[in-house]
Amino acid sequence: MFSTIKSKILVLIFALLCVLTCILTGVSLYTFHHSKELIIAGNNSSIMAFEGQLNKEMAEMEKEALDLAVMGEIYYQNGKHQETGEFFAKRLLKNYPNSMGNGIWFEPYKIDKNRKSSCIHALWDENGKIGFLPSCVRGDYDYFSRNWYAEIIKDLKSGKKISWTRPYKSSEVEFLMTTVGVGIYDKKKLVGIAMVDWQMDTILKSILTIKPTPNSFVLFADKTNDYIIATTEPGIDTAKVMGKSLKNLAWYSTALKEGVPFDYHGTKYIPYIKQLHNGLFLIINVPERELFSAGLHHLHVVLSVLLIACVLIIGILYFVLKKNINQPLEKLTQTAEEIGKGNLNLAIQLDQPLELAQLAAILNKMTKDIKEHIINLARVSQEKEKIESELAIAHTIQTSVLPTDFPKNEAFELVASMTAAREVGGDFYDFFPVDKTHYAFVMADVSGKGITAALYMMSAKTMIKNMLQAGYPLAEAASKVNKGLCDNHARGMFVTAFIGILDMKTGQIEYISAGHCPPLVKKGKQYTYVKVNQNLVLGITPNYIYKTGSFQLKKNNRLFLYTDGVTEAQTKTEKLYGPERLQKALNQGTGDTISRVRHRIHRFTKGANQSDDITMMEVILKKTTKRTK
Repeated sequence: MFSTIKSKILVLIFALLCVLTCILTGVSLYTFHHSKELIIAGNNSSIMAFEGQLNKEMAEMEKEALDLAVMGEIYYQNGKHQETGEFFAKRLLKNYPNSMGNGIWFEPYKIDKNRKSSCIHALWDENGKIGFLPSCVRGDYDYFSRNWYAEIIKDLKSGKKISWTRPYKSSEVEFLMTTVGVGIYDKKKLVGIAMVDWQMDTILKSILTIKPTPNSFVLFADKTNDYIIATTEPGIDTAKVMGKSLKNLAWYSTALKEGVPFDYHGTKYIPYIKQLHNGLFLIINVPERELFSAGLHHLHVVLSVLLIACVLIIGILYFVLKKNINQPLEKLTQTAEEIGKGNLNLAIQLDQPLELAQLAAILNKMTKDIKEHIINLARVSQEKEKIESELAIAHTIQTSVLPTDFPKNEAFELVASMTAAREVGGDFYDFFPVDKTHYAFVMADVSGKGITAALYMMSAKTMIKNMLQAGYPLAEAASKVNKGLCDNHARGMFVTAFIGILDMKTGQIEYISAGHCPPLVKKGKQYTYVKVNQNLVLGITPNYIYKTGSFQLKKNNRLFLYTDGVTEAQTKTEKLYGPERLQKALNQGTGDTISRVRHRIHRFTKGANQSDDITMMEVILKKTTKRTK
């Protein structure tokens, strides 16, 4: 059906139309999605600006209350003259014109033992002048029974530094207000409060007129104390729900998140949630369809134009290709078939039309690239074989130097194993007699991989054994080994090692841990980690002085050594086996300890590739011939 050039061109053009349509549609959808983010961010910025203005005003109210509290303490401690307190209150009210009033209110009988209430309350009058509450001046104002006073006192006594009251309407005024209070203290004892009143009616009007779209609605509430202050939700009378629980709103949920749409009466709303400085919060719910209506219209227009343009472009392209493509395309096809048969020395000579000439040049370059790729592939294959050969040699070196004739006598037993990773990691263990009564054992890990690591491992293993069998004390032997490894100048190479010497008469073990994993000892029924003295790894600093440590083994005690390939064995999700699982594996089960741990690691990794050598050793003390002090 598609054997002719003409039919193939038709298929190609149709495919191009589909691809172009998908790409342009994707670009348009991406643009629309980006514009949605910009719209959301723009609305959020304007709402945040309003939020910032409110927070700034509330911060000023708190600053006024704090300043007044300081003056209240001065007033309390220096004579308690009414004129002084009124001077302080009036002066601060002038400095903070956005507040509707402020005052100093003392606890019962704190100012005058014959008068229960003592207060100073400055406020703006209708003419813009500052006056004082007459009942405070007379001393007969029972503010102790007022909710705002009780709320502030309760908060301050519970440890709060600043307290905001619930919005309320005072008996003296008819508008909605809230009060911020700060404690007045005499030697850390609460003796009164300094408060500032903030009128909320004007702010509520501003809040309730926020309408990013025609059908948006606003909620102003206190989430902490669970009550509604005001809402513009359609069908809800603000006066009836004010002060009631947020549960009375069908759409509200504590799980509501900013920017995450929710369904309400068949409409999706996007919430903007803003927490104010005094604990109140704003939620502006915007219908998603209204918010993005302009963007959707723009998207429809753009998609329509793009689709029409694609159809026109493809139509024109079809007629141009039909007229000019047959013969050059046949030539290209024939040449491509030859290249496909392996004739990579063939070059296409084509000058017209320009597009196909460019395609011919690309095919020529592709042929050249294929030839180069084949050459490079052969080179890579050789290098890969060389690396695999090197790894095989390194593996042979590593396994060949590990002793397998494990000691088993009346004093102790020793068993060890090493499971090499695919890439040789340089782990090794060793054990040998030092003299008639002392036996040495080594567990070590060389950094790096390959032949270099294997040779470095052999060097370290040989030096450790030679130094100890030559009679050097353990600390001196470690220092000499360290200097010898540093003199090798193997860049970036070092060895972590645990070197122990067992006194077969007493069961005491003298050791040096050069940055190696801490061993575990079984005394009784449980294995526990030994707190070892750590030294610097071998092969880093030539003049480092190594220090030994020691611990005691008794009859039937076991010492378990290992490399980090055990605790750092990984699952396919890179979860580590870890020291806790190792200790648990040792303490659970009976029989061959090393086989049990190896089985637990294999079960944990669930078939993941082994990334490092897994090396383990266990020393079992059977008896001692000399009692230790």
